[in-house]
Amino acid sequence: MSAAAVYNIVINQHTDFKRSFVLKQDDLVVNLTDYSFAASLKKHHTKTTDVDFTAEITNAGQGAFSISLTDTQTSAMDPGEWYYDLVMTDDNGLKTRIMEGVADVRPGITS
Repeated sequence: MSAAAVYNIVINQHTDFKRSFVLKQDDLVVNLTDYSFAASLKKHHTKTTDVDFTAEITNAGQGAFSISLTDTQTSAMDPGEWYYDLVMTDDNGLKTRIMEGVADVRPGITS
């Protein structure tokens, strides 16, 4: 894998968040069998507190996976810029950061 893809996202407070992706390398779908994913957000990289996405493989053979947050999680997040990354781990324990970016957490009124 090459450098992590940069993908900025918008998260609205008090709502569920979900994004789906297909992992490709050199325009070919990556089979995700025997891989797992973990993704977290932090207000700043030096903070010790983070919010964990639910990261799941939705179709291993087609390279499909998703990241999501519940409305309870987004309600607890302060508005503003957060930073996140997504790490893929193979069955040998090798970890690769495949995506990172800024998450713009927008304040909500209705909860």
